[in-house]
Formats: sequence, C-alpha cells, structure tokens
Amino acid sequence: MSIRKVKTSTGESKWEVRVHENGRGSKRITRRFDRKNDAEAFLQNLKVDLKAREKDPFAGISLKDRTFKEEAEFWFNDGKLRFTESHIKRAQGILKTAIEEFGNHTMDKFTPELLSKIQQSEKSKGLSNSSVNRKTEVITAILNFSTKQRRIPYNPSIGFRKLKRETKEMQFWNQEEAISFLSKMNEIYPAGSKQRWVYVVYLTALNTSIRAGEIWGLQVHDISTEGNSIWIRRQFNRVTLDFGPTKGKKARHVPCSEELFQEFQFLIKNQKLKTEDTIFRNEKGLPICHDNFSDRQFGKDIKNWGGKRIRFHDLRHTATTLMIANGVDIKTVKEICGHADITTTMNYVHLLSGSIANVSKVFSLKPVLKETEVAAEKKLKLV
Repeated sequence: MSIRKVKTSTGESKWEVRVHENGRGSKRITRRFDRKNDAEAFLQNLKVDLKAREKDPFAGISLKDRTFKEEAEFWFNDGKLRFTESHIKRAQGILKTAIEEFGNHTMDKFTPELLSKIQQSEKSKGLSNSSVNRKTEVITAILNFSTKQRRIPYNPSIGFRKLKRETKEMQFWNQEEAISFLSKMNEIYPAGSKQRWVYVVYLTALNTSIRAGEIWGLQVHDISTEGNSIWIRRQFNRVTLDFGPTKGKKARHVPCSEELFQEFQFLIKNQKLKTEDTIFRNEKGLPICHDNFSDRQFGKDIKNWGGKRIRFHDLRHTATTLMIANGVDIKTVKEICGHADITTTMNYVHLLSGSIANVSKVFSLKPVLKETEVAAEKKLKLV
C-alpha cells in the first residue's frame, strides 16, 4: 500500500494510491486524487474494508459485480420505508434519468472523474449548482448505502466534491419584522392546536440561531431540565435521511427562553414523546422533510404574513444579527451559532454596520467639562 505524487500525461500533479487487494500477486487497485488528504482518506477506508473482508467470507464482492441499476433499486426500495412522500417523488425523478444514463455501469465506474463529468453536463443545461448537487447527492447516497450494507467493498467516489452553493446576499429581518411574523404565526397556529408545532419551529429558529438540520434533529433529552438551554449534538441529513454530527462536529449549548421551554413541554406532553424521540415529526413519527417544509409550509406562511420574503435559512441570520444588535458579545454569539471561526461571526457585524453607525447619533460618553474648558471648546467650534 502506498501513496505517491505522480505526473499525468497532461503534466498535472496527482496523488496516486496503489494497493494489492490480497498481497503481492493479487489484483492491484490504482486511484489518483487531486489532494493528498483525499488519497489518504481513500487508503484508510480501503484498509478498514480489507480487514473486514478477511473476517467476513461473504464480503468478497468486487465493484464490478454490481450495476448501478441494481444498487439504485436496492437503495430506493429500502428508502420507501423511511423516505417522505416528497422525497420519494424527487428521488424517482432523478433516478429515472440516472438509470437511463448509467444503469448498466458497474460500480467501479463511479469515480470522482465520472461524477465531475456529470456536474459539467448538468451545468451545460443551465442548471443551478443546487440542482446539480441534488442529482449527485442521490448517486453518492446510493454508493454510501451500498457500502454500508456490504454490497460493495468500498465507495469508489471518495474524493468527489459537490459544487459550491451560489453565494446569495445574506438577508434577515429586523426585530420589528421578526416579532410581527411570530405574532402572525401565533394567530394562525394558536396554543393547543394540532399545528402548534409549526409556530414552535419558527420560535426555535428565531431564538436559538440553530440550523434547519439541527432543528429537525432535536430530541426530548436535548432540552435541559432547568429549561434555560438546549444541547445541540446532532442534525438530520435531508439526503441520507439519518442523523449525523452537527456541521462543526462539536456539540454545543444554545439558549432556551422560558416561553420556548414551555412550548417544548406542551409538544412533548401532548405527543407523549419518549426521551430519544424527535420533537418535530410527521404523522408517521419520522423527522420533518426540510425541503418540503421550507418550500411549502414556510413559503405559504410568509405569504399569509405579507412581510419581507426571506429563505428559511435566513431565520438563522435574523437570530444571529438580533443577538449582536441587542448586545450579546461576539464570542458568545460564535459559540451559540457553532461557527468554527470568529471571522464568520464578524460578517454579521458588517451587516449591522448601518445600525451601529446610527448608535453614534444617540449614544456618546464624554467627560464633564469645567467652565474654562467649555469656553475653550466653544472657541474651537467657532474657528
């Protein structure tokens, strides 16, 4: 097993992994990567898999033994038990075209190079980065699932990277707008109603600044018994439909107001939730599908409210900017938001630059001057 830097025929520098599946004389696997980290990750993953295969006589399956169509159907049939209706429809549409194009491909063909070509092809059709990512996310979800189920020896797409999201201008509501929206939602989803949880979702987002996946991943035991904080330690992945670590991979505590705590207690009691149940769930008891909630529920609620239209993720921006505007220190805001770097938190200060500038008009500390100093100051102003 080795990793070395090589030059391709086009003169590019690549990191090449070479490994024999079962020692010298056995089949050799050779893969190339743009980054050394990706090569090391691939090699480490392969080492773990080869060790497992030594102990598992049923795992000696080659990537060439499976086709994409077989694995896609296996993933989809299993997913019907877990997917929401909207996710099933979305996946069906993507799989139909993907199977038409790659159905007979064996799994060894799904390298980062092939997925990059798919990206280029989809972009040439004028699709956004998000739309392109949705297609590749389904393909990589199938590869990950087949690997976890021991149907293929390893994931051949290791090292592939999604397209960066198009940078959109960060938007947020001011305090008056946020309160107005919550007031309207309180009317639409009154206390004690079956749909009260929708109001609580908005209340949570605007008071804690946590991400959407973290909201859908909240469980009963994450709410402190004292009622003043929430432990954020997982998020629900809308693609793989399972729980994973938070974006920063580090658990953290966020504030929980008295009103929010009482709302949580009502939901928990009303739904008879157990300790490890998710607080926000659909009628089948599964975590909420974020795409469905964001596109339909939130879109409808903003329309009914009639105020400034923003994305669901912008509720996080709103909460963060309002914390800073109301005097919460930057380091505390950084910890609450789970930012890896303080510079990310500082971006919100720049958003508030206009509001901060206005403070200078109404807030100014200066010393008490003696009569002689006052006269001198007036003279300076006249000059």
